[in-house]
Amino acid sequence: MKNFFKRLLTNPTPVGPENSEAVPLRTHTQPALSIPATKAKREEIIKFIINGLKPYIDEKGHTIAGLRLYILCNNKESEETLKVALCDDMPGMFQKDHLERKLVNNFIQLAGGWFFEHHLVTDKLPDYCITHGIMGLEVIRRGQDLFQQYSVARLQVLVGQTEFPEYELNPKQQVKFNIGRTKHPKLSTGKIHTNDIVFWAQDDPQFNAQTGMVNLHVSRNHAYILYNPQLDKFFLFPDKGGLPENGNKTRIYTTDDKVKSLNVPGVSHELQNGDQIELGGAAILVFLK
Repeated sequence: MKNFFKRLLTNPTPVGPENSEAVPLRTHTQPALSIPATKAKREEIIKFIINGLKPYIDEKGHTIAGLRLYILCNNKESEETLKVALCDDMPGMFQKDHLERKLVNNFIQLAGGWFFEHHLVTDKLPDYCITHGIMGLEVIRRGQDLFQQYSVARLQVLVGQTEFPEYELNPKQQVKFNIGRTKHPKLSTGKIHTNDIVFWAQDDPQFNAQTGMVNLHVSRNHAYILYNPQLDKFFLFPDKGGLPENGNKTRIYTTDDKVKSLNVPGVSHELQNGDQIELGGAAILVFLK
């Protein structure tokens, strides 16, 4: 018996609960962090542009006057991602806030007033581009012919009483076209404002109560159209009087049955042929190009 207890004390056999199973250790791992799709796409675009401009790095004798970016895009989801990544609603933002600093940091010489364009294409990239995958880059050097022909557009009045039933938007004459009530309204700041597309005010002698009542919903400085000569495109912006904070609104009804509201100063809409512009929920213009 003594030998039995001695063996038990010197060679103990661990005994666990019956039917017990090994419990795996739990490890607490953090989910992998990923860059948002839009930011990642923006960085991918910038990297492609810089790589395409390697021959121009630290070449002071070769100044870049402009860049045209082409991207193949065949589905709506990709189109929306690209438009947000390229700041499509805020012309110039991608160029100034995202791209220019990176180019300067890479010692790429830019001309004063250099331009950047982007084009989403569905069939093929232009043959004259620097290409990689779905992206193509056209480099315009200083001294090249940047632009040869300006497009002329028109605004037709569908609802409301205006000075003319139709207006020509001719960039050779001017690039900004103000839209508002009366010809030379005095704003709350005291400034005299000049409108190019004129909705008659109630105290104008030309005002007709039957056709012009919708004009009362149009602000004195409601909106303006700005032409971009590098892109050869027209953009609609809300002016101060056409913003919700001033009790008004500016909407666009596109040809593909979408409705877009311009509620933020400086945020524009690229006008397409057939777009209808609604001012104050009543007056309507149609853009034709």
